[in-house]
Amino acid sequence: MTDFEIRERVRSATYRFLARLFELPDATLESEAVLERGRELLAAVNPTAADHAAAMWTALETEGVERIRRDHLALFVGPTELGAPPYGSVYLDGRRSIMGPSTVDLERLLALAGLKKAEAIKDAPDHVRIELDAMHVVVARTVDAIAAEDHPRAQDLIRVQAALLQNHLSRWVTPFAKALREGAATDYHRHLADLLEAFVRQEFTEDAPAMIDEFHALRPGTAA
Repeated sequence: MTDFEIRERVRSATYRFLARLFELPDATLESEAVLERGRELLAAVNPTAADHAAAMWTALETEGVERIRRDHLALFVGPTELGAPPYGSVYLDGRRSIMGPSTVDLERLLALAGLKKAEAIKDAPDHVRIELDAMHVVVARTVDAIAAEDHPRAQDLIRVQAALLQNHLSRWVTPFAKALREGAATDYHRHLADLLEAFVRQEFTEDAPAMIDEFHALRPGTAA
């Protein structure tokens, strides 16, 4: 496996770690050392985000899973008005509703990558957890295509990555993180807002562009 492929596997795993943080918290956060393993992933690529993961670990030890679980429900699930709606269309389409025009575009991008939201998942496709997990899968499939020397497919998947970041995650991460900081009753979720924003910003401005440049340098003749 090349250095490029190893770095991209780390990117994929980091997106999966972030998606995991938006699942309903349970005892596995502690028993499986989820935050510590995530901090180790981030340490080599985004020290600021790694520091936020360490702060979440401290908050988890202080505040406890049950308190954090209650806060998660109030922020993202309900039944009352959500403290921080986790749906991209709420922020991108200018209304507190889901399944707007931005969701249609998101579904188009996921279809280009061969992705379809699992029927067992009862959330809209623009839920933050699903978007992060989609990036995890698209990055992993990009590496698989490169390993198979299917460079046209890899190019198509890289375009999907770029569009998911440029048109979706990077556009709504800041207002979502702001709502999360303001609505959270726990330091755990305030640090989660900081972690998500730091990671997505660096992905959009630095890491994903560097990946694209490296891919084109490794594969002369591929289109931008």
